[in-house]
Amino acid sequence: MQKLIVDHTVPAKGGYAAIVKQGQTVRLTDLEGQQVIDFVVWNNEDRREKLSASYSRSRWFVPLHSEYEPRNTVGEGDWLMSTSCRPLMTIVKESAEQKGVHDLHHRMCNRFMMNVINGVDQDGCHEIIGKAIAPFGVDYTEVPDPINVFMNYPYDTKRNGFFICDPITKPGDYIEFRAEMDVLIAMANCPEDLCTKCNSGHCTPINVKIFEDPDFVPKPVLGHYEWLHDELRKRGRAVEQRPL
Repeated sequence: MQKLIVDHTVPAKGGYAAIVKQGQTVRLTDLEGQQVIDFVVWNNEDRREKLSASYSRSRWFVPLHSEYEPRNTVGEGDWLMSTSCRPLMTIVKESAEQKGVHDLHHRMCNRFMMNVINGVDQDGCHEIIGKAIAPFGVDYTEVPDPINVFMNYPYDTKRNGFFICDPITKPGDYIEFRAEMDVLIAMANCPEDLCTKCNSGHCTPINVKIFEDPDFVPKPVLGHYEWLHDELRKRGRAVEQRPL
């Protein structure tokens, strides 16, 4: 049975950061519904390795010689991949009726956007996360592109672009991530409530819970190529070795 070790409510337009150990689970709950959470991750043992939104949507195991088809979003069972192309966390569960509505394309809002588009000088998600990670010795400039949890950002073929729609979450909907190594996580309750439908024009709090399994046995964290070939072997996939 999992043991609750963190139970923290992040206020509207607030931020949060924490170190999560391998095997622990993070649950993000949308308390009032229709709130987007910008979420980022670092390998806590080497923070040069961090979340890659592009690898997360384009690197997963498919049948050999499949057509290359990057995804726009991720959902249950998918990894949050790092800049070294190995999994930082796994999405283990999401409760929303419509699964996999978590954007991996849009850069987080910041003061530039708030000033230029909204005409207000206020923190965006980038600054909120920057303040949350400062006590961990990570600089604002090291924040990677996020997974925008619950952000409804489909591609419109008629308008030839991605456009923000109202989030599909209802009060109490949540997503859970399991750490595949020791990680530093950080998040911002998106503060944008003026120019888009990102949060349906109303920013609200979220809850963060972190659970641990007392019976979890830590696993070796393999290097990225070692991990890749181990996963291929598990799937019965032989890899052709070609000389350089």
